[in-house]
Amino acid sequence: MIYKLKLQNQVDGLTTKSWTFLPPTVVGRDPSSGICIEHDSISRKHCQLSQNSDGALVVKDLESKNGTYIDDARIQSKTLMPGESIQIGALRLEVVFSTEDELSAKPSPRPKGSVTETQPMKRIDPLPPPPVKSWWRRLIE
Repeated sequence: MIYKLKLQNQVDGLTTKSWTFLPPTVVGRDPSSGICIEHDSISRKHCQLSQNSDGALVVKDLESKNGTYIDDARIQSKTLMPGESIQIGALRLEVVFSTEDELSAKPSPRPKGSVTETQPMKRIDPLPPPPVKSWWRRLIE
């Protein structure tokens, strides 16, 4: 099943208003998250969207700082019912069904990385030192 999160409220600094995903996926600020939303009110790994054994969509809070809410009630884990909205940080989101076409039109993913782990640096070899000359040759040349 393919889903889409649609932003329901006006939030400063966000250019994207909907995110298409296949469960299970993690929502957070971390670039390695399935849905990366760069907003200060969202934790690096804020919540997870997955399906239970019946195929229903389940939201689980991942110990986020600002919590995860379903219809204004803070939750740890809850099965979503039709018409319920999710609030993570300052964002109020609606979950809707999506089509295969919308998933394939999804922009290319960002390069994998982590805000908590360092990445190897490119090695740059220094230039060799100049040849050593006698002190008196340095004066005349």
